[in-house]
Amino acid sequence: MSKRSYARTIYLIHPNDRDVPTDLEAIKREYRRDIPTMPVDDLMLAAQHHQHKILLMDYHQHDRVLNQVKELLLLDKNFEYIIYNVPHRLVTTQLLKLGQLKGLFYKEESLEHMIKGFERICAGENWLPRHVTSQLLHYYRNMTHTQTSPNAASLTIREVDILKCLKQGSSNMQIADMLCISEFTVKSHLYHIFKKLSVKNRVQAIAWAHQNVVY
Repeated sequence: MSKRSYARTIYLIHPNDRDVPTDLEAIKREYRRDIPTMPVDDLMLAAQHHQHKILLMDYHQHDRVLNQVKELLLLDKNFEYIIYNVPHRLVTTQLLKLGQLKGLFYKEESLEHMIKGFERICAGENWLPRHVTSQLLHYYRNMTHTQTSPNAASLTIREVDILKCLKQGSSNMQIADMLCISEFTVKSHLYHIFKKLSVKNRVQAIAWAHQNVVY
């Protein structure tokens, strides 16, 4: 596929309160192209034409965006993301919350480096730090065998709800509040989920949910 036929447009997604990151204009000047902005409310409309869009998001707004998106699926595998202003190295559970990453840029990286990454991403490549790629590959490889797990189909509706909450990064207490059950019941459900999916922990359960499209 030629770079021209792949060419994508980068859109900045931000919370519905129109709180656009203050550094956007500086990024656009360096990039020398427009970066349209898109509040969360417009994301559902974008879903119909997502093949032409890569979503850019300030890491510091991620939680607010995710809370507003809810079931609209920031983590939908059909959406591609660039995350910037990342303050420090992230653990794997945090990376999994960031959706289908095309690029990740730390706060201390120069605009020049970021723009170079944007250009390569729009040409069809990924721009991820080597250690990030290694983290994701390690966990997804460990989860490959669970895709065909005979126990997957035996998940109950409530267990699927728990997996959805896990994908959002919710704690046991938060899951209990959202589903109106006790924290003890959440722990019991997690025990049965791990057993059915043949996984050892939350990270592996989240990875399984990503690969098996649990929405």
